Amino acid sequence: MKSCSWTVRPRLTTVGATLAAAMATMAVLTEPAAAQVSIWSGVYTEAQSKRGQTLYSGACSQCHGPKLNGAAQSDQPPSPAIARAGFLRKWEGKTVAELFKYVREMMPTDNPGTLSDQQAIDSITYMFAVSEIPAGDKDLPPDPKVLEGVVIHAQKK
Repeated sequence: MKSCSWTVRPRLTTVGATLAAAMATMAVLTEPAAAQVSIWSGVYTEAQSKRGQTLYSGACSQCHGPKLNGAAQSDQPPSPAIARAGFLRKWEGKTVAELFKYVREMMPTDNPGTLSDQQAIDSITYMFAVSEIPAGDKDLPPDPKVLEGVVIHAQKK
C-alpha cells in the first residue's frame, strides 16, 4: 500500500500544478482590457471648464487667441487652434493623457512646465467645452492613468 500512495502522490502534484497553471492562464485571458471612453461621454464638469476658462484668459489667450483659434498677437509666433474641428482632428484617436502630458510639459511656450496638473487638465476641459463636447457630472482628474482611458474623437461616436 505504501508503494501505491508513493506512486500516486507525484501524479497528484503534477495534476495540481497543471490545474493551477491553467486557472492562472484563464484568469489572465478573462480579465477585461482597459476600458476606454470617448471625450463625448461627459468626462468633465462645467465648473471645471469654467476654471479652465479663467486660466485660459490669463495664461493662454495671448498666444491662442480669445476664441482658441490660434490667432496670436502680432509680436508672438503663430500658434495652433486648440478647439473645435481642426484641434479635434489633430488629436483624433489619441488619449487625453497624451494631450495632458503635452500641455503640462510644453505650455506656456514662454515658461513651459509651470502649469500645475490641475491647471493643465482644467485648461483641457475648457478646450473641450469650446469644442462643444458635452460636460458630465464628474471632474476629469489630472491622473495620467485615468486619462489613458479617455480617447479624443473628432466626432461623437
